[in-house]
Amino acid sequence: MKKFAVCLTLLLLFIYVPAGGAAPIKAYVSEFSVTGGQNKDELKGVLQTLLTTRITSDAVTTLDNKTGAEVIVSGSYLQIGKVFSIDAVARDVRGNVVTRSFVQGESQDELIAAVGKLAQVLAGGIAKNYVPTVSSQPVAPVAGAVTVPVVAPPTDIVRPVDIIKPSTAEKAVDAATQPDIIRAAPVAKSVGGGWVSQRLTGVMSGIALGRTLENGEREVFVAGNRTLKYYQMGEGLKLVAEVSTSGEEKILGVDTADLDGDGVQEVYLTVLSGESLVSRVYLADGATLKKIADNLPYFMRGMALAGGKKKIYVQQMSSDTDFYGDVYELVKSGDRYEMKNPLKLPRFAFLYNFNQFKDREGKTNFVVIHPDGYLMVYSASRDELWRSSDKYGGSEVYFQRPDLSNFRTTGDPMRWIFLQQRITVTGSGEIVVPQNGGFWVVGNSRSYGKSAVVAFAWDGSSLEERWRTRQSQNYLADYAFDETRKELVLLEAVKKEGLLDKGASALYIKKVE
Repeated sequence: MKKFAVCLTLLLLFIYVPAGGAAPIKAYVSEFSVTGGQNKDELKGVLQTLLTTRITSDAVTTLDNKTGAEVIVSGSYLQIGKVFSIDAVARDVRGNVVTRSFVQGESQDELIAAVGKLAQVLAGGIAKNYVPTVSSQPVAPVAGAVTVPVVAPPTDIVRPVDIIKPSTAEKAVDAATQPDIIRAAPVAKSVGGGWVSQRLTGVMSGIALGRTLENGEREVFVAGNRTLKYYQMGEGLKLVAEVSTSGEEKILGVDTADLDGDGVQEVYLTVLSGESLVSRVYLADGATLKKIADNLPYFMRGMALAGGKKKIYVQQMSSDTDFYGDVYELVKSGDRYEMKNPLKLPRFAFLYNFNQFKDREGKTNFVVIHPDGYLMVYSASRDELWRSSDKYGGSEVYFQRPDLSNFRTTGDPMRWIFLQQRITVTGSGEIVVPQNGGFWVVGNSRSYGKSAVVAFAWDGSSLEERWRTRQSQNYLADYAFDETRKELVLLEAVKKEGLLDKGASALYIKKVE
């Protein structure tokens, strides 16, 4: 009887041991495979991060790498049109399926919610179905067993330099497995490259270069949504003068050009007030910014078409068309400004996304950034000649206009119109284009997190890459190419704007030689 009582007591103790003390299951979410859609490379990491943060629960914890993981989650993303499907499967370390699930959505606006739903299902399935291994302790090595050395994986650290140019020189590779591979070799820095300004308060959106002064300093004009700042750039940036907009006015861009030929470049500021363009022109005198023209009804952009003389080009806005009519050259006659010499653009082109270049035969072609980001080349007769497979450009600068006619479709009473990065064509015919990427574009919200500047040359059939800057981990808001000095002056957002934070920007100089 006594023996029976002892056994019964032990049994009850075993039954009532609380299960809450069990350690959570360690899971690792690997990078997704992506088919279809935009920004494939960025989307792989974004989906991995979203699922990693959302699958964590009382029963499941996530790791940053596979080491020590008990469950590995892999997933795939497929997009056809606007419809997407996400499939995911969780396996244990032996490769056995623990659980699997999928979600679908009708548009990108549903993506984050869909990942959250998928994470809940996977976490529940892992907690319910996962069977731990018999022992998680390391197995002692058997005496006499041969120890196999572990080979460290090749490093993925690349030391940054300013400019990378493709080179025909390459290390020997296995021709059977890696034919036609040309590795890019870094070009040594030139003296004077690598300059970085001090941190500037606010996320600025535009930059333009002015004169080089007698002391060697350069005038630089930097614009934000509501401010224009006049700097002199030497060892650092010295703020000389500043002007601000008022009310609902928003600055969309800043450019410089010497239209009257007096040796002093005017500063052209594109300003939108409500639904009206009220652009203005300033003159920098070394100490102040003097307004010399106001209420100009134009979008304005400084360009050197086909690598020629830099001029200011304009386009108008109508009551129902954002960029109306042809692009015109802006001509300064005394104190007056007039539109002359209209230029008819090819399909998809508007003031902010095109330039021209000449081919080997001297014919003038157009280069345009498509609304979806593809780089396109058109002939002088506006026929499409070529289109890139990668995407370029990308800007966070936008303005809004009422659009109630599409409210039922978009759910937004306003239409968002994004501008585009400037395309520069040099005197030697190189086509310089920025390339922003790195984060996510959902609906009307855009946020870029990395950037580079790429130069191309037309070989008669397609654009071939000549050089590119080392990738930056910042959004490139705008840039200027000083062809005389062979320098890129980059305006980058080094910290995003927040609810209680204005963010920050900085200027970088990269030598191109």
